[in-house]
Amino acid sequence: MPVKGADSTIRSRKYYDAHIAKKIGSVACADLTTKHVADMLEDLIDSGKAPWARNLRSRMLAVCKRGAALGWMSSNPAANTEQEEITVTRRRLRGIEEFNTIFEKAPQVNDWLQNAMLLALVSGQDRSTCARWERASVKDGIATAFRKKTKVYIDIPTALRMDAIGMSLADVIARCKSTGVVSKYLIHHVRNQGGAKSGQPVKIDSLTRAFAEARTLAGITGDDAPSFHELRSLAKRLYEKQGGVDTKALLGHMTETAADLYANSRGIEPIRVKISA
Repeated sequence: MPVKGADSTIRSRKYYDAHIAKKIGSVACADLTTKHVADMLEDLIDSGKAPWARNLRSRMLAVCKRGAALGWMSSNPAANTEQEEITVTRRRLRGIEEFNTIFEKAPQVNDWLQNAMLLALVSGQDRSTCARWERASVKDGIATAFRKKTKVYIDIPTALRMDAIGMSLADVIARCKSTGVVSKYLIHHVRNQGGAKSGQPVKIDSLTRAFAEARTLAGITGDDAPSFHELRSLAKRLYEKQGGVDTKALLGHMTETAADLYANSRGIEPIRVKISA
């Protein structure tokens, strides 16, 4: 059964709560101490599961905050525990084969995830650009992307084709528009889901979470498992191997000094991507 939106969040909370119940046991709210929480977290950290410990701490903070609000405890014992600093080095996606493995699982997570993955891969753009890419920005064979991070516009020919998947940017855009839903955005909700309405844009963090869930379903796990952002690196590597694509322009790479010259978006001259036939 596909897990979507709020259902995914509920399932994650059940995992956390089950672990908390197993480790702490039956303790009256008023008797719960910082040591109870700290011991549970330290066990996970010592086992090399720092990210899991961090998530559990967040869950305990929320639960105890609610308990304090209801008058069941006088303070939040989880608040006095230390937050583990996590430095995770994400590895790259291991080629188009790994992309395809995750892509196959994407429909089990959300209706829009495959389109988002294809748009990111073929266009080489980051998640925030893909999540807010408007249909109106595609005109006369050019798809104009706006990179919020560097405040630059990138003109990409829709004829841009990624041979590794046999699709052009025009093909991907057509697929995004073929959902049967009227939307301002290429990546959009296909149905009412939680607080989101059909046609509304997908939240940036939702892209990250959905990709991570599909990746897990594909059996790709670990603290260094590649994130949605790694689609951008994969795009660069595939196009450089393919040849005929100006990947520097496509990815919008430029120095900070050059970026300052384009700080005012009015009348900005976009970066133009060149491709060879």
